[in-house]
Amino acid sequence: MADKNDLSFTGLTDEQAQELHSVYMSGLWLFTAIAILAHIATYIWAPWF
Repeated sequence: MADKNDLSFTGLTDEQAQELHSVYMSGLWLFTAIAILAHIATYIWAPWF
């Protein structure tokens, strides 16, 4: 267990925070890619929408 001095206000160590950030960013990129594909598909299906 990490010392209380090594924790940020979230209770995570620096390594844990970096890991959480990398997982979050991966999910964000996946969401963005799916959203872009959905917008393209909607435009192809109904360009006036």
